Amino acid sequence: MTSLLGLCTSCTPAAPSYPPPTQAASPPSYAPGLGAFYQALDALQSGRSAAPVQILQIGDSHTANDGFSGRMRELLQARFGDAGRGIMPPGIPFRYYRPSQVTATATGWQTIGSLNAANPGPFGLAGVRQHATGPADMTLLETEPGGLGDVWVEALGQPGGGTLDAARDGAGTLSFSTNVARSGPLWLKMPAGTPESSVTLRARGNGPTDVLAWSAIRPQPGVTYSNLGTIGATVEEIGRFDHAIMQSELRRLHPALILIAFGTNEAYSHKTDMDTYPTLYAQWVQSVHETAPWASIVIIAPPDGNRDAAHARPGDTACPPPESGPAEHTRWTVPALLAQIRDVERRFAAEHGYFYWDWSQAMGGMCSMQALARTVPPMGAPDHVHLFKPGYRATAEKLYAAIISGYDQMHGAAPLH
Repeated sequence: MTSLLGLCTSCTPAAPSYPPPTQAASPPSYAPGLGAFYQALDALQSGRSAAPVQILQIGDSHTANDGFSGRMRELLQARFGDAGRGIMPPGIPFRYYRPSQVTATATGWQTIGSLNAANPGPFGLAGVRQHATGPADMTLLETEPGGLGDVWVEALGQPGGGTLDAARDGAGTLSFSTNVARSGPLWLKMPAGTPESSVTLRARGNGPTDVLAWSAIRPQPGVTYSNLGTIGATVEEIGRFDHAIMQSELRRLHPALILIAFGTNEAYSHKTDMDTYPTLYAQWVQSVHETAPWASIVIIAPPDGNRDAAHARPGDTACPPPESGPAEHTRWTVPALLAQIRDVERRFAAEHGYFYWDWSQAMGGMCSMQALARTVPPMGAPDHVHLFKPGYRATAEKLYAAIISGYDQMHGAAPLH
């Protein structure tokens, strides 16, 4: 295909951008599961590798909200360098989408999400795709200094697929067709533009056009931290990813660290069967690691959460009334399944040598959500399930300290507290 801007050497799947998978390193005894990640950071800091160290967090609404992942991104990039925003869902994947470092706009696209059983696949790691049958456009704009860097667009190739026009900085338009004989991911690379660069994708409307993801990676040493979360998802969300697309994405992204954060929605659902959940959880998490065997894995157990006592279920634990502050009309309980799910995830992580982090303990333990919802300003949301941005940021700082303390110990530095 001819490129009008010389930006696209091939609009078919290309070779991975980073080195091929290698055997994961043995983890230090004080940081189980993080050896490969620490090796990648070492290679970055020593100058042995100029490739960005990419990190991917997959999960539910706690991941979709960029408060937690945004703080992790800030801390890691401040220490190890800023290599850009990483991979993102395309367009506007859900209402109130507010990613850090970038803004996105979209008109004319239909958001197709994986959680709706009526929506046919395929889906990639974003769990969503943007679909257009008529003219449509979406724009990605960097909102912090440094520019977008190299932008990769992942479209779905399909029989009869329409044409996408990609414009960068108003310098011209690159056109490529998504019409192929066999469905699969198509990748388009747009090299770095000006520091204030933006990228706009336009569907011509001459056939069905689907965008699976886009990413922004600066061609410089540093770290990216990508958050791909689906509101309302359980660990079964991983089973909705098309394996070929997931494999293409993970091999191209080549993350050194993958954080998997599910469990909240399972704990509140009456459909969760704890007799089968351990096998189900292991099946889906292992499918990710088997696809990216070179990566370190972090298992994030769900945060503390409450349920209105009026809707309590057998086994729920009642939270004591607050000792001070205004009286509350609502009484809260902790869903019984939260502790059981954390135990499943803890045992699974120990069995496979993964790094395990208990989000609830970072908040203060059982019923801590009730206290966080009463801070000024509040750190916990009124639903007692989610955190506000200050709560997400404060707990992210504790995970960062837990991960980086092992790296510092490996280098003989004093651990973070």
